[in-house]
Amino acid sequence: MINSFANPIHEQMIKEVVEERAPNIPVCISFEVLPEIKEYERTSTTVINAYLLPIVADYLASLDEQFTAASIQAPLLLMQSNGGLMTAEAARHLPCNIVESGPAGGVVGGHAFGRKAGLQDIITFDMGGTTAKASLIEDGEYTRSHEFQVGGGILTGSRLMTGAGYLLKVPAIDLAEVGAGGGSIIWIDAGGSMQIGPQSAGADPGPVCYDIGGNEPTITDANVALGYLSQEYLVGGELKIDASRSREVLEDKIAKPLGLTLEHAAYGAHQIAISNMIRAIRAVSSERGRDPRQYAMVPFGGNGPLFAAGMARELRMSQIFVPPSPGLFSSFGLLYADIEHHYSRTVQRIVRDMSPNELTEVWNTLEVQARAQLEKDGFNRDQMRFRRTANMHYKGQIFELTVSAPDGDLDAGKISRLEEAFGQEHERTYGHRAGPDEPVELVNAQLIGLGIPDSSRIPESLTFERAAHVDALPSRPAYFGAELGWRETRILHRADLASPIDGPCIVEEYDATCLVPPNARAHLDDRGNIVIDLQL
Repeated sequence: MINSFANPIHEQMIKEVVEERAPNIPVCISFEVLPEIKEYERTSTTVINAYLLPIVADYLASLDEQFTAASIQAPLLLMQSNGGLMTAEAARHLPCNIVESGPAGGVVGGHAFGRKAGLQDIITFDMGGTTAKASLIEDGEYTRSHEFQVGGGILTGSRLMTGAGYLLKVPAIDLAEVGAGGGSIIWIDAGGSMQIGPQSAGADPGPVCYDIGGNEPTITDANVALGYLSQEYLVGGELKIDASRSREVLEDKIAKPLGLTLEHAAYGAHQIAISNMIRAIRAVSSERGRDPRQYAMVPFGGNGPLFAAGMARELRMSQIFVPPSPGLFSSFGLLYADIEHHYSRTVQRIVRDMSPNELTEVWNTLEVQARAQLEKDGFNRDQMRFRRTANMHYKGQIFELTVSAPDGDLDAGKISRLEEAFGQEHERTYGHRAGPDEPVELVNAQLIGLGIPDSSRIPESLTFERAAHVDALPSRPAYFGAELGWRETRILHRADLASPIDGPCIVEEYDATCLVPPNARAHLDDRGNIVIDLQL
């Protein structure tokens, strides 16, 4: 019903009829999924939610049965696209909130470790085998998008490109993604230019150096040929590497056709991958009016720390924090997240035309909903926190910006600060703002209800000591471009960085490899992070 966001009574009547006539058919109505103006966005989101209902419900029911059989009593919680957790019961009704939950975990982990390290402004960079993803944490808070597209079948490193899939209007951590990972295939296009991905060798058959059937050169093969990755094994020796095969396939399929030396071809592939992945960082920073030079980079994933320094140098970012166990970091994020529920309601009123009592009542109504859900989740009032935001634009605009809204009862001063916050955000995003007489419209009032556990799940610090039986690793030559050439490079354990060490050096771990290039220095902080300072 086109106006159900304002008056849901007819939608609710339809739901009652469906439940009476066909009680076994899953049904959801837009007022319960997205009670906001704009009928296309509301329709698309409700349809996607309805599509997912039986699939997610069956999956969660199966999980419950297996947990019961295994005598597991812990509550089942699921990561949401917005970076918060939700109960299985809530996910059964609103599965649209978990569509992009996987990539959110790493950003949550980056936020947690950034908070412990005293970092307020962070760009997270997650690179695995097939894709690379970037997100922005600003003033200690996630940057969230309030709509995204799914099922489009393409990846894009620019949020300025839309129309590829089905619109889903739910809060989500703002992520930009490109098709670049360790398994991305290196190839030559019809014009004779080297390209990277988005095709991937995947885990099977994988890069040529795995020697399990792959025959196309990949980024991993280039990194092996450059000396960045172990020439003998990965994942602590469990995956043997045939470096000679990497060099052979790069020579035959890339270097010779392009008239390049092997190291030049491999380094070119590495640099093209960096260029491709920088698009993801720019999509969440410069395309949003943010300067990446003012942020620290937190790379993770199996390949993130290997490319972080090269990307940061291109972006003129001076500091990198590589967290412990970077290859498993998204899993840590799942453990650090808190229960969150997001609520919104369309207002569509000129802010200055509303009384303080009217505005206060809008958010109080959402808070009542949030309290009821958090109580159902098992939290008492002392464990509840609420964050208000306002979705606003200048009257006549069709796109909105979201800013923080004041807590408590509103008055004239708080309303004035709300309008000023919007003006500042408009200027930061678009480079200009309207005059003080231009009316600002509150489109949607939004609220986040958080359930906070009694004690933090984030460790205060981590220490890394080399076990007595672990031998020092031999150095090896690594290539750093035509200007620097091949350099004998120290191979280290993370614990070896207890004192600062100048690059070039490579830190090898079970789940990731970290590259510290020349003209950079690395050390461990008291939380176990590898801190890389670049000399720009």
